[in-house]
Amino acid sequence: MASESFDFEDVTRVTTGAVGEPGKRAFYLQVRTDSELVSVAIEKDQLRALTERLQEVFSRVPVPPAGKLPDMALEEPIAPIWRVGFMTLTYSQDEKAFEVSLVELVDEGDQPATGHFNASLAQMQALAAHAAALISAGRPPCPMCGGPIDHDGGVCPRLNGHH
Repeated sequence: MASESFDFEDVTRVTTGAVGEPGKRAFYLQVRTDSELVSVAIEKDQLRALTERLQEVFSRVPVPPAGKLPDMALEEPIAPIWRVGFMTLTYSQDEKAFEVSLVELVDEGDQPATGHFNASLAQMQALAAHAAALISAGRPPCPMCGGPIDHDGGVCPRLNGHH
């Protein structure tokens, strides 16, 4: 059965969040319109890439200082309709708005669902700030390999069997 696609001209809210303990967290991206709430599952690395791309855009275009963050908590129910496979982000200087397109992660040969929404500059500034804090709240990076430190007793792959 095909997953549900969505296409929102404008959203009233866009946020991200994680559920679970560091190292075992599940990440979500949520968008809300006046009448609908959609959640999709997203990988931490995808969220990091989105945040870095947003920060890159903010460094190149004139943006007003970010104000106080609105409530960025995920809304219940957190019921992802699908997992994101890849996404694109476009900024319109004229409209001072972002267009975000998402494509579902599916098995080869299956038809993916798609998601599309437009969000304001202020909404995406808030998303980037919130996502950066969310990402940094995870496990600290290993000083040798940069990967997350495994609190379950794993060994850094850079040790290559040497202790």
